[in-house]
Amino acid sequence: MTSKRRPVTYTTDAVIVRSSNLGEADRIITLVTPIHGLVRGVAKAARKPGSKLGGHLDLLKYVSVSVRETRTLHGLSQASTVNGFRGLRDDLDRFSRASYVSEMAEWFSVENGANQPLFRLLLDVLESLEATDNPEMTTRFFEMRLLQLSGFAPELARCVETGAGLEPANHLYSADRGGLVSNDARPVGESALLPASLNTIKLLRFLSRTDIAQVGVMKPNEDENRQLSRILRAQIHHVLSRRLHSEAFMDEVRARPASAQEPSLPERPISSE
Repeated sequence: MTSKRRPVTYTTDAVIVRSSNLGEADRIITLVTPIHGLVRGVAKAARKPGSKLGGHLDLLKYVSVSVRETRTLHGLSQASTVNGFRGLRDDLDRFSRASYVSEMAEWFSVENGANQPLFRLLLDVLESLEATDNPEMTTRFFEMRLLQLSGFAPELARCVETGAGLEPANHLYSADRGGLVSNDARPVGESALLPASLNTIKLLRFLSRTDIAQVGVMKPNEDENRQLSRILRAQIHHVLSRRLHSEAFMDEVRARPASAQEPSLPERPISSE
């Protein structure tokens, strides 16, 4: 006669990257953790008035939480807040960017796959988004560094079509090939190439080697920022084979006048995809 395996319970640091309601009082929570990777669990009665658990399990909080493993959704209990990132909740633009980077962290994480560098990057960027006066470049930094950590860093030194070193000049970017294409080596029939000016390429290279403390010095103009955003998003879309739900929210907030950006913090529901 075989005995049932005793459920494993552990306590972990985590960032809450997704939250949705379950039934009348429970909540489904998705966590990014440093050792256990992506964790999905149920917080029982978290939505009941006076719940000691529910107040700690809000989207984008950095928490310490007890996890009881099961075959499906784990059980979550005994949570405490390490950093609630209040500054993100009081500013809709910062909140939308934090939602975007947290969704990226979710998609680049796997269950039971330890990834301490990704977890540390997520925390560093959330802390920076809360305080920086340059949230745009902090977002670009996260995109670049996440691609590097995941092994999908864009090739910025050589032409991915010919293999030759790139001269200082305006070139093109191919997400399918994962890097820059010399303007002189445009592939015949290639329609998915993005413009990459000389200054944009310099900014991409700076992002690839700098640390988060230096990101604020970057002040690209509107065209350069547009190119940066399009290139890095295209690379992420290619890697994930999908767009992120939070992109539309972030772009909508960015397009609003500053006076219209009042805090309105929706929960990001679990996708059925």
